[in-house]
Amino acid sequence: MPTINQLPVATTVTAADLMPLSQDGSTCAVSVGTLLAGSQPAIIVEPPCLLGRVSIGPGGPDVIQIGNGLVLNNATLNATAFDLSVLPASQTLSASDKIVALSGQNPTLLPVNAVRAIFAAGANISIDQNGTISSTSQISAPVYSITNLSQVNGLSQSDVVGVSRGGADHGITYGNFLDGLTIDLAQPAQPAADTDAFWTAQSTNTMLRQSVGALWPWIISKLPSWKRPVIELSANTTLDGTVHNNALLICGQPLSIAGLTANMGSGFSCDLINASTGNISLAANIISSTGSGFLTPLQCARIYCVTYSAGTVIFASIAGGVAASTVPGAAAGLAVTSLTTSSAALTWMAPGTGGAAFSYGIEYRVSGTTAWTVAATGITVTAFLVSGLLPNTSYDFAVIASNNVGAGPVSGTLTASTTSAIATPGQPTALGVTGTTLSSLSFSWIAPASGGPTMTYQVQYRATGQTAWITYVTNLAVANATINGLSAATSYDIQVTASNSTGLGVPSVVATASTTSASVGLVTSVIWNVGPSGTFTHGSGAIGVNAHVTPATAVVQFGFSQSLTMPPTTWTVGANVNSNLWGAYVSTPPVTGSWYGWVEGTDGSSATVYPTPFTVV
Repeated sequence: MPTINQLPVATTVTAADLMPLSQDGSTCAVSVGTLLAGSQPAIIVEPPCLLGRVSIGPGGPDVIQIGNGLVLNNATLNATAFDLSVLPASQTLSASDKIVALSGQNPTLLPVNAVRAIFAAGANISIDQNGTISSTSQISAPVYSITNLSQVNGLSQSDVVGVSRGGADHGITYGNFLDGLTIDLAQPAQPAADTDAFWTAQSTNTMLRQSVGALWPWIISKLPSWKRPVIELSANTTLDGTVHNNALLICGQPLSIAGLTANMGSGFSCDLINASTGNISLAANIISSTGSGFLTPLQCARIYCVTYSAGTVIFASIAGGVAASTVPGAAAGLAVTSLTTSSAALTWMAPGTGGAAFSYGIEYRVSGTTAWTVAATGITVTAFLVSGLLPNTSYDFAVIASNNVGAGPVSGTLTASTTSAIATPGQPTALGVTGTTLSSLSFSWIAPASGGPTMTYQVQYRATGQTAWITYVTNLAVANATINGLSAATSYDIQVTASNSTGLGVPSVVATASTTSASVGLVTSVIWNVGPSGTFTHGSGAIGVNAHVTPATAVVQFGFSQSLTMPPTTWTVGANVNSNLWGAYVSTPPVTGSWYGWVEGTDGSSATVYPTPFTVV
């Protein structure tokens, strides 16, 4: 017979499964369901709960929940503080409601209407049983008196003044309060009188009252020391009432005076003094007392602008002058001060006879002809430049003086000849190249053997095959030159043109030459000349460097590295500056820190580090 351990294991159990059972000495079979019928199932209750009987009728124990204010701890039920937060919230409050209050250590219930008993009403105020606060009488006196406030001894712009606007109280700073006091808010005044008063401050900022009558003695005391303003005029001037009225105007050089009545205004006056060696011209709308249109040296005039029944006029009262009664005599001392191929500078003296000369006219003609040409009229000075003449030509010149009566006789005739025209230079010869480098061409030439005299030269060049010339230099005084900044191994055309005061001559025959070729790499030595030093802003601009290279024609490249032993990752090919000096502008590194300059042949030969680092920030 097998033992129980030798029986197979059941993985699940149901109520219909059978089990052996001994009954009255006999072995019987019973189902699991029949065997367990009527047994009490297991009761599992999670704390904090109790088991009890709250329902009526047969059945097992019920689960009882622990309420507010109790705690179950290790099968012991204890009282705790009452948690008010679990109570339902009320949205309204009435006199019959009760609130929980703590009296000592004991909670108590307190009617809401009992709370008002702790409040006391002030004067003219009542609180009824429902808690309504009311005024019990009309307030007839202010709550406070301004005289009871603390006092200050001064005011600042930021102090606040109380104002009422639209029935509501506001504050305004003292500065803005004063700005609001504009003159147009005041009542219109009666005609001024000596008893009228105005505000003033004397020695301090305290405002005092002063009368108009008291002001006059002070003004009168200042009048003896008052001086008219003096204005010196150095250019043609239009009189203006806001600038020149009641002023002394002194002219240190000949000029013109004009006047606009609209700018001057009726009542304008000023004194005009001619302190120059020439005449001061007056505009045609200025009426003078002498009939003259100008002031002679050291002559004065008072100028007025007045409006009357006939209109507005500008009048000049010229001191010591009267209208001429006879025409002037002949101008004297006519002379030529300089001659060119196309002009003659003339000077003369005022007539010594007849009436005063107010202006002059200048005439000229080709010598041997009869017709005169008027060069100018209305000249108020005793000098004039006659222009537009022919070169190497003889001319007759004459001057006629005029005044308010008329024109005087013609001065004596002056004959003078313009200078001969200078021919432009001829063509420079023997233009040839005397030296070449990677970036320059040197050459010389021989001055022109024909044409006018040579004063300077103009040098031009272009890349061979191009049509447009580039001017390298003008006003060169020697017969040789060197053009720098050229490209290596490139053919160029060169021409030279001589010039003088007349203009440019004929260009030389074009000379063609090429700059030398640069060798790539194969650098045998490098000596730094200008290394990178100082402090630079990262990623901004470029840093100029250069070095002497052997051989001189070997192309080199420059770069920056943060290591004395690790070469740069990017390079900038250098350019030949001159002779064996090569240089470049290398972009400033984009990363901050210490950096070193490197130079080497483009094939990596003779890599040389500049030993002093520079800083990038």
